Amino acid sequence: MDGDKFSSVLRVAGVFTLILAIAAVSTFLIDIGTYWSARILIAAVVSSIFLAMFSLIPRRRTGRVAPAIYDQLVGVGEKPKELLQTLKPVLQADPPSHGWNEIVQTVQTGAALELLESRIDQKLDGRGGADDSTVLHCLAEGIAVTDLEGRMTFVNRALEAILSTECDQLLEERLLEFLPQGLPDHVQEAVTKPQPLSFESTASTEQGDNYLRWSRRPSIDDRGETVGHVWTIRDVTQQKLAEKMREEFVSMATHELRTPLANICAYAETLSVTDEIDVEQQKQFYNIILTEASRLSRFVDELLDISRMEAGSMTIDKRETDLERLLQEIGSKVRPEMERKQIAFTISLPPKLPSMTIDKDSISAALVNLLGNASKYTPDGGEVVFTVALEDQEIFFHVQDTGIGISAEELPHVFEKFFRSEDNRVREITGTGLGLAFTHEVARLHGGRIDVTSELGEGSTFSFILPVNSGGKR
Repeated sequence: MDGDKFSSVLRVAGVFTLILAIAAVSTFLIDIGTYWSARILIAAVVSSIFLAMFSLIPRRRTGRVAPAIYDQLVGVGEKPKELLQTLKPVLQADPPSHGWNEIVQTVQTGAALELLESRIDQKLDGRGGADDSTVLHCLAEGIAVTDLEGRMTFVNRALEAILSTECDQLLEERLLEFLPQGLPDHVQEAVTKPQPLSFESTASTEQGDNYLRWSRRPSIDDRGETVGHVWTIRDVTQQKLAEKMREEFVSMATHELRTPLANICAYAETLSVTDEIDVEQQKQFYNIILTEASRLSRFVDELLDISRMEAGSMTIDKRETDLERLLQEIGSKVRPEMERKQIAFTISLPPKLPSMTIDKDSISAALVNLLGNASKYTPDGGEVVFTVALEDQEIFFHVQDTGIGISAEELPHVFEKFFRSEDNRVREITGTGLGLAFTHEVARLHGGRIDVTSELGEGSTFSFILPVNSGGKR
């Protein structure tokens, strides 16, 4: 029985109890009989107490609120204006908590829009003059003010860039004429009405899909009348691309974790239930388990590295390092894969290498990433050249391959976290999209940089560059 039905039953029972009480009092007054009057009165009192206690049950069941939500509601009740914008979401997964989180998100979004609208209202009222206009022109969001007929009376420079049209040509034009084609029917219908509105649009350009988020709010004068609308247009292309890359990363990570775990379980189970396995085959199974475990370990290390990068807590431990020995170790790590793919791998070192103070582990991981990518994206029988050179107090680590190459459109994005090329040849090869981002961060933390040149179908050259920061020649 739900709360409403239960309350109805309690109300009927309460009326019945009231009738009993009235009957008891009446019989007592007219002295029908003291014995039965007392019985009826006692029954009415007991029933009232029972119903009063039982009525508390549904209240407790339906009124349960998470402590984190309750505390915030009490604070808002005491100081609504000061604390309303400080509401925080809760981590519980029950329906009330989900509803609370939706309310918090709506309040935070409304607060951001109110702040933006207050600046625009100051501009419209003429209270700030040229200073307010300067502020609006500095905003990253496109701003347009339209009258009741939809003609633009003010636009900022960001909107000029978003619509690829100069401000002078936008003024007095109807904003609805600049809306992208192919909007859903409900959006096309809503833009013709005066109520607040928010929607997203997608437009194809030479550089790829462009995503815009449109928002419209009424402009109210001092008399409370609507005199037009304020539009905000935000370019959310990078946000959409980041979300897409994260989704692809989650999918890839699931595969990367499932495959080695399945192999480990299969070979471990075989070893545990099968008695007739010769020693050589046992060693082979153990080696496979060890290899897959190492693969999992490397993947977890990459995840930890990327987490530290995003949190800004990635650090390095610089120590004086024998560079020649480090390069030999790096070569021994990548050479087996080169030989497996029959890639001609050569290392070219200068006659003397400087003594350097670096984080040996992170530099080794960064260079192994570059060489591993060169091997991974170079077809069998290709060539990879690892060259170390000294120039103007800098040391250059060049990794040149004859692999797939990178298109000019994708080249500026190769060091972004989770980025992977749209090239089908690249998609067929397992990768996390984290290696180059990690390598870029290692170079930055050492005061260096990383450059890349590439031509699609011809190969790529990555240059990892560090300053020669200590010591002399060996």
